[in-house]
Amino acid sequence: MFQYVHFALHIGQEFRRSEAASIAVSSALVLPILLGAAGLALEYGSALVTRAETQRVADLAVHAGIVAYGKASDPAAMLQAARHVAGLNGVAAEGVQVTLDPDSSNGVIVRVEITTPRPLILSRVITGTQSQDVTVRAAARLEQAAGEPACVMALDPNGTGITLSGGTSITATECSVSSNATVSVSGGARIVTETVNYDSSTPPAITGGASIVAPGGGPAKLVRTSSADPFADHPAVSLAKTRLEAVATMSAPQMPPVAVGPDIEFGWNTAQTQNQASAVGCTASRAGSVWSFDCPKGTSVQLGNLTIGGGLDLDFGLNGDVDSSYSFSGSIRHTGSQMRFGPGTYTIAGGISTGGGTSLHFGAGTFRIGRASVGCNRGAVRYSICNNATISFDGPSVFELEGGVFNSGGGSLVLGAGTGNSYRIGPATSGEAFSLGGGSTTILADASGAAGRFEVVGHTVTGGNSCFVIGAATHHDIAGHLQIAGGIVFGRGLYAIDGYLHLGASGGGSSNCLGESISLRASEATFLLSGKGASGNNANCNGQAAFCAAGGYSSMRLVAPTSGPFANMAVLGPLAPDVTAGASFAGGARGSQISGAFYFPNGPISLSGGASAGGSSSGCLQLIGARVTLSGGTTAASDCVMAGGGGASVAQIRMIE
Repeated sequence: MFQYVHFALHIGQEFRRSEAASIAVSSALVLPILLGAAGLALEYGSALVTRAETQRVADLAVHAGIVAYGKASDPAAMLQAARHVAGLNGVAAEGVQVTLDPDSSNGVIVRVEITTPRPLILSRVITGTQSQDVTVRAAARLEQAAGEPACVMALDPNGTGITLSGGTSITATECSVSSNATVSVSGGARIVTETVNYDSSTPPAITGGASIVAPGGGPAKLVRTSSADPFADHPAVSLAKTRLEAVATMSAPQMPPVAVGPDIEFGWNTAQTQNQASAVGCTASRAGSVWSFDCPKGTSVQLGNLTIGGGLDLDFGLNGDVDSSYSFSGSIRHTGSQMRFGPGTYTIAGGISTGGGTSLHFGAGTFRIGRASVGCNRGAVRYSICNNATISFDGPSVFELEGGVFNSGGGSLVLGAGTGNSYRIGPATSGEAFSLGGGSTTILADASGAAGRFEVVGHTVTGGNSCFVIGAATHHDIAGHLQIAGGIVFGRGLYAIDGYLHLGASGGGSSNCLGESISLRASEATFLLSGKGASGNNANCNGQAAFCAAGGYSSMRLVAPTSGPFANMAVLGPLAPDVTAGASFAGGARGSQISGAFYFPNGPISLSGGASAGGSSSGCLQLIGARVTLSGGTTAASDCVMAGGGGASVAQIRMIE
């Protein structure tokens, strides 16, 4: 019996060993298949994402290529523009193929093919293939619009179309004037163009000594035809909508928690200040009226409120480095003479304030500044920075200001230097991110480069004779309106403004800015306006304008980018169909030079009270709105030249693949 049991146990053990071996062999055979199948599934999903992203780049590239070709009929310019846009989106030039099909029966076709290799990892187990090419294609057709290409256009078929009265004029010597409704010219008004396109049951009404003439004299052609919206299918319109939606949901920076630290006062009591410094591991010494405060490099110092006595100077952490960290659970209040802070990271929960006649300077670093616990200048509004004198920060620096900026009349404030600065600005308790008094100067350095960031949550209000300079950035995201009464300089980049841009709504105009008289200056800039809050504002801006230039805003200079997805676009008004805020050039806004399109598909464009606008010396002004109205001696001129069968900026571009 014992032998039988032993034999049975032996047979069972052998069976289990055999079964385990069989399972191991099966697993060894099946596991690569399972891994490969899983890899195929994962990498197929990843390929779909890559395809969608690459398709977006192809669409942008083909649009840039066809715009460039339309300007000069130059295939080399077409290739360069398409590859440039693709390169901005991370696609190497050798992966972009651009071809031209000039034999189309309806215009010119440009085709772009982008091939992007993707390395394979898990699926190599089955296929043995090291990489997979993802290829996408896009094509666009450049078509001549009905009639001549237009640089002044009224889109709404149910509106008043184009209306001129009271000695006004439109000069469009190289392009047409088009209306999908009526055209009315009266009271000595004048249109100079080769062709006026209209789409109404009655031809253009020309009364009261008015005229519509060709540039060389004689009557202009009057053509009844509808005119297509030249930007209806433009990729930039879709990008603008997406950007404005993102800005509308943008949140303001929040002050991180700061542990309570001991106060330090730089006064005339030397022993007291030295003891306060020693308590946080630092040293303080005074030579005459100058205090020096130093801590070991790279250390973290915790303080409460920092104050200084009248007539005293302070050198704070000048021997420190960028790794030094200073946290203040209270505020920095400057009522002395001069304060100089070294580089490092500064976290100041209770804000910064300066008294008249003082000077405050910080080295480059990171600055997280909370909203003050008391109002600025004994008022009720609480800011992160309340400046009544001179404050400057070196750069590149990072700024996160929970409660915005107040710069009083005559004050000077410089945030950052060089390039690569970063800004996240929140609102004061009044809702204003920037409140800049009359005669003040406020400069924000460039936020260009990979580390650059420009986000503002809150409104901007400036006083007369002020100077406000905004540096370049890829994206300027502003959740709030800009109400400007002094000079303003906009650096290069895209401005997505969830609100309105008003210049001179409450008066004001040109001021001394950067050593010269400036009203508005913007180079290689595009403005996207949601129009939020535009209704019911100051009468200077007609109460309905998303963009307004009034008062003393003469000689504005606004030049749109010449490349990229927003090439040749200066201002895009509200794109939501239910927002009908338009653009207004009101009394006093004379001599503006604008290169690019003002595109307000749902709102009016109006010039009144002697205002004037024209293209820059090397650019093209387009006015495209639901309706276009000129009154009271105003003028609009466009120097657009439609080379190569129609300028691409106004000819119809259709995506066909």
